[in-house]
Amino acid sequence: MKPFPGATSAGSLTAAEYTPLWLSGRPDALLVRPYGATPLGERVLDALERGPERLVIVSDGWDNSPPGLAGEVLRIWRTRLDPDHTCGVVHLNPVYDAAGFDVRRLAPTVPTVGIRDAENLVALVELARFAEGRTGIAELRAHLARRAEVFLREDA
Repeated sequence: MKPFPGATSAGSLTAAEYTPLWLSGRPDALLVRPYGATPLGERVLDALERGPERLVIVSDGWDNSPPGLAGEVLRIWRTRLDPDHTCGVVHLNPVYDAAGFDVRRLAPTVPTVGIRDAENLVALVELARFAEGRTGIAELRAHLARRAEVFLREDA
C-alpha cells in the first residue's frame, strides 16, 4: 500500500493508504491512456481479494473483456460474499453516455456517479456512500455543510 497524499484522520473520507490497480499495464500513472477491451472484472477480483474497506473503481463503464464480468463479480460480491456491506464500493465514471443521458453503470448494486473534476472525488464518494446506505441523512447533511463552508471560504 502507498500513503495517500493529503490523507486525514481515520474515519474521514480519504484513506491513509491506498493500493492503485491499473489496467493499462503501464507503471507510470501519467502515461495511462485508454485502448481496447479491458479485463475490468479480473482487476475488481484482485482488489476485493485484498479485503478493502472501500473500493473505488474509475471506469467508463464498458465491461467488455469478457462482457459483463465486472458487473457479475460485483453482484456476487454484494449479494453473497458481502451482504452486510463491510466493503464500500463506488464506481466513478468520467465518460458521459449520450445515448442514455447518463453515465454507464457497471452493476445495479453499485452506486455510479459521473465525475468531471478530480477535486470532486471526495464529495462524490460521500454521496455514493449515502446512496449505498452506508451513511445516514445526518452524516450527508453534515458533509454537505462542510463542503459548502469550504466552497464559500475559497470563493471569498
